[in-house]
Order: sequence, then C-alpha cells, then structure tokens
Amino acid sequence: MMHTVDKQTPSARLITTFREPRPLMSYEEIEVKFIVDDVTTIRQRIIGLEASLHHPKTYEDNWCFDTPDHRLQQEDRLLRLRRDHRVLLTYKEPPLTADNEFKVRQEYEIEVNDFEQARALVEKLGFSPSLRYEKYRETFRYGETEILLDETPLGAFIEIEGPRESIDTITRQLELDDVNRITASYGEIFEVVRTTYDLPFRDMTFDNFRDLAIDLHICQFT
Repeated sequence: MMHTVDKQTPSARLITTFREPRPLMSYEEIEVKFIVDDVTTIRQRIIGLEASLHHPKTYEDNWCFDTPDHRLQQEDRLLRLRRDHRVLLTYKEPPLTADNEFKVRQEYEIEVNDFEQARALVEKLGFSPSLRYEKYRETFRYGETEILLDETPLGAFIEIEGPRESIDTITRQLELDDVNRITASYGEIFEVVRTTYDLPFRDMTFDNFRDLAIDLHICQFT
C-alpha cells in the first residue's frame, strides 16, 4: 500500500491511498448429480450419515446470461445470477484438463446486495438472459463435502460437491445407483428434457412444468 500527500496548501493535507489490486481467486468446483426417485428415503440416508443441515429447504431463482451469438454456451462457460437467501453473481469456465467422471469447473463468485442492479449491470455489459431455472435446495455438510438435495420442475436430484474420493465414498454410503449419475449442468439437463419432450418454452420454471409429467429416465444425458 502506498500513500501520497497533496502539498498545495500548508493548512490542509489530502492523503490518497493507492491499494495494490488483490489477485482474482478461483475455486475448483467438483461435483456430480444423481436423479432421485424417492426424496424422503434419500433425506433419511443423508441424516443417517449424521450430515449437518447447513441451510434448510430454500427457493432459488437462477438467471443465466450469454452474448447474442451464445459464445459462453459454445465455450462451456457460465455467467449466472442467483437469488436465494443471498444474491450471488457467478462465472464458471472449464478446467484445463477434462474429467469424464465428474463435473469440474473453475468458479469465480461474489455476493452482491441488489439482484435488480446486478442484472442491469450484466445486461449493460452486453449480456442478455439465456435461461431462467428455479429450484428448492436443502444443503447439508458432511466432512469436506456438501450434499445438496434439489427439487426442480423436472424432478428431484442430489448433488454432491467436494473432493473426488469423498464424492465416491458418499455415493456408496447413500446407495446411489450409477445409472442415475449425471455430470451435466441444470441448463444442459433442461435442454435434453426440452428436446426429448419437444417443449415450446425455454425456461425451467415451476409454472411451465405445472401440468407436465416428466420421466427423467427416458432422457439421454451425457
């Protein structure tokens, strides 16, 4: 840190502080999802692990943004604004090394205090909404991992985030079937469902799916 003093007047001293920019910190997100057919049973198994409840079931409103030519989607990058008990602005990009068994992203995230102002800022920078998706999320912590139980308009999922070895261990402890394992994002999952069922809308909201019955097991996720 450096200080400079304004010497124009002997009676007044203006001290200006110049701060060195802090390095931009990223976080490697490692996760996997599973389709959940019985939410009650899975929740009981999570509680049986003595996982601690970090956040109770909370509504999430997620907005993804992209350029007019969908450049972020083409490059497997994500710009998202999320509103739940906080407002988070998140950017994700692929890792340097591909991983076929887990969903791995480099993640940059900040908390903001105004959803509408953050959305306006993102749109002023040339991005526009590309997808809105809603869900209810219950968050548990167990050792180094987070266990996320999600209820979405498409159905229920469990997401496990943490070190690869811990994810594999918890997968076995919760008796999760590998046939239900998914490494796709919710945007990618929704796009598969939308194509499979030839849906006319482009947002994953509860209102859009209110009168629809979706069987996730007939969808071909990669």
